[in-house]
Amino acid sequence: MRVLLKGGRVADGRRAVLFSADVLVEDGRIARVGGCGYESADEVLDCTGKVIAAGFADAHVHIESGMVLPAAFGDAVLPFGTTTVIADPHEVVNVAGAPGLRVFMEECRRSRADIFICLPSSVPATELDTNGAGEFSADDMKEFADDPMVVGLGEVMRFADAAHGEPRMAAKLALFCGRTVDGHTAGMPESMLDAYVAAGVCNDHECATKEEMFARYDRGMNIYIREGSAARNASELLDGVKERGLDTGRFAFCTDDKHLATIAREGHISHIVSLALRKGFGWGDVARMSSYSPCRFYGLPDRGNIGEGLRADIVVAKEDTGEVVCVLKDGVVVAKNGKLTVKPSEHEDKHAVFENSVHLNTISAEDIAVPGRLDGVALSLVQGQIITEKTKVGKGEPCDLLVTAERHGRNGNFAVCKLVGYGMRGGAIATSISHDSHNAVCAGDNAADMAFALKRLQEIGGGYVIASGGRTVGELPMPAFGLMATGSAEEVAKRTEELERIAHAMGVDPGVDAFTTLSFVALPVIPRLRLLDTGLYDTEEEKFL
Repeated sequence: MRVLLKGGRVADGRRAVLFSADVLVEDGRIARVGGCGYESADEVLDCTGKVIAAGFADAHVHIESGMVLPAAFGDAVLPFGTTTVIADPHEVVNVAGAPGLRVFMEECRRSRADIFICLPSSVPATELDTNGAGEFSADDMKEFADDPMVVGLGEVMRFADAAHGEPRMAAKLALFCGRTVDGHTAGMPESMLDAYVAAGVCNDHECATKEEMFARYDRGMNIYIREGSAARNASELLDGVKERGLDTGRFAFCTDDKHLATIAREGHISHIVSLALRKGFGWGDVARMSSYSPCRFYGLPDRGNIGEGLRADIVVAKEDTGEVVCVLKDGVVVAKNGKLTVKPSEHEDKHAVFENSVHLNTISAEDIAVPGRLDGVALSLVQGQIITEKTKVGKGEPCDLLVTAERHGRNGNFAVCKLVGYGMRGGAIATSISHDSHNAVCAGDNAADMAFALKRLQEIGGGYVIASGGRTVGELPMPAFGLMATGSAEEVAKRTEELERIAHAMGVDPGVDAFTTLSFVALPVIPRLRLLDTGLYDTEEEKFL
């Protein structure tokens, strides 16, 4: 099958140039650039006024945050031009360790978009709470390190371990010596940066300011410009690249965590591409950052540019706006105008592959009581952010209750505190998604519905549950490790939006994402109060209350 892309302008990311040329595709590869005739093609795509670029690459993403299996995730991002994904599955590995990773990688092989893996470096992320897998060590990694799907070591969140040469982290870094090691410097003291880079860390996706980006760039790190659902850093960082005239060959685009509804509304890597074009970057530099550089960083020489012999993963986009109008994957048209043109992926034998990963001890309404020593303090939400505050509350002052319960069947821990800023009335919401250890979290205004919601969460194998009056009023099962549903991206996005509407109708503050907010209240690497399965932890004072 020969496809001719006729009349467009080619974005060359290697040379950072844009030039007029036809492109001929044959048997999944780019056969010729320029000098192509109509007579040699089975199908001709008119690209007049359009740019022909390599398929976009997401340099760092946690697929689990999309709450669907990898194949469905691939279907969600392909219409926006993303044909290559570099995934760090530390969510799955925190829950299920090496066995979970094996299953996840098999699911990745079902995806139309090509998914590559960076092995999680920081499982567990801290020693403060309980995950399902315990430690994922260098010895555990050896089974996977030489798999062609594995292209690097995942984000080194335990930055102090890397900088100080802690033996277990040093063994992981040694295993990936000469390959890409992803960084994660959120919360890291600047004084530690040189030692962190010297340990072998290659890049960072956590820059939120130009100053942070300059400090890392000047030390030789590659910079991943991130634009996800919550962390929106691209505008300021792109301005910094422009201001200092930095080498775009040192940059890549990534989403890190981007939810399906956000992808459907604004696009994926394509959203950053459009932003860069609006800020005055040329298509040559945009093609370099969106595809050529990330593929080079991860040792993927068969893709990432428009050149003869390369894989025919191609995006056709409007030259002025970057809007994606057509996507080819391995030489086949798979999407046009933001919609798949092929049948969506289906998970084979739904629910059968995944064992129930939610193993909660029975928690009764009587168990859900705030300890006397915490009666005057509450975990307070901050609208639009994932940080929290420590707040004093008077006796009898209205507030919700919050529970975090160990759900991996390891020790049965659970903790309770007061919650301010959520607003649930007449019910409870429970979820099995809570970064990074993914214990069960439940918020509500009464203990009876909270106990019911947690029980129902276990029955459905994880996901989301809304309870009121001792019954379920909404749920989304996520049987894949309690993190991902087995339906299509469209189905899951629609159901999530329905559950959000129910939650807000039951009083949850309109400025609060009812489920995503709960997924972060048990994450101890973010300030200030965090309710772990082991207790209420103050990150500033570094102690349990």
